[in-house]
Amino acid sequence: MRSAMAVPLEGVAGLVGTLTLYHSRRDAFTSDHLRIVQAISSKICLTIENANRYQTAQELALTDELTGLPNVRPLFVHLNQELARCRSCGGALTVLVLDLNRFKEVNDRFGHLEGNRVLSLVAQGLKSGCRTGDFVARMGGDEFVLVLRDVPPQALERRKQDLSDMVIAAGRAVCNEDIVSISVGDASYPQDGSDAERLLAAADKRMYQVKQQHHTEARWSLLMRNQHPLPTLVQ
Repeated sequence: MRSAMAVPLEGVAGLVGTLTLYHSRRDAFTSDHLRIVQAISSKICLTIENANRYQTAQELALTDELTGLPNVRPLFVHLNQELARCRSCGGALTVLVLDLNRFKEVNDRFGHLEGNRVLSLVAQGLKSGCRTGDFVARMGGDEFVLVLRDVPPQALERRKQDLSDMVIAAGRAVCNEDIVSISVGDASYPQDGSDAERLLAAADKRMYQVKQQHHTEARWSLLMRNQHPLPTLVQ
């Protein structure tokens, strides 16, 4: 290439790119060529900006803005794909539904910005703990979902403990106290369901059972701490 002509593409938000033409002949471009390219550059720039806005909207529709995790729509797509793989090739699939305990207390005592920091740290921990083939999504609020391939029971229990430790550490890092814990419910294909809806419903039900147990234990612990000691008979 022995000649080049470049025109900046300036949009509403600033420079979006450059339109550059090349030619093998020396001094191939004239002022007329420049005027023509400048005349069409605004339309090209508008097209690029519209395409960028459309891509951003598509990404936001599939991604949770706070945590950067996939949201419910890609979760169901991935889960259905994994179930189809299991049916055709065999293998097991486990769904974990995770909910943060006492997260409302974080918002009430420390503010929603700190609550968002806790959610972001938990999301980072979930992503960093994923193996190849695992999938993590945010269902909304303080609820997350993990889709795991071929996890034996003992490894699943270790995974739950690791998740619990990670969530406690995230809460401690933001609030400087052990305020946040986690309730986890699990469901497995094919034992607990053959489609995405049934697996999620089964895992969600077990998660709420675990959460209710946490509430009961917390109320009992508070009652015991506040209970006055019984008087003793002195002889």
